[in-house]
Amino acid sequence: MSDCISKIPLTRKSRTFIFLGGTAGLRLFEMQNPIYTNNLLNSTRTYFNSLGVHFTVPEYQVRIISGSEEGLSGWISTNILMDELLKNNKPLETYGVSDMG
Repeated sequence: MSDCISKIPLTRKSRTFIFLGGTAGLRLFEMQNPIYTNNLLNSTRTYFNSLGVHFTVPEYQVRIISGSEEGLSGWISTNILMDELLKNNKPLETYGVSDMG
């Protein structure tokens, strides 16, 4: 991870936002062990801080996301990678995404 962070130009570090979202497995784990899950999220925030990443809103940028957020993130990522959202600007001509867990 430190190698990835080191590739962010210094002039852009203050404008580079990182969001880490735990998905289905972590949602299930939280139901069984919420204290451990909270400690895991806090440790993750601490680790990224040690790499020089300072979260503006830590509890929002490192958290467990809902299934809807997970699906939407997958759809946005796919369509950005396929140049459908940023270049074509035709929201009705995008790729669909299916996540089977």
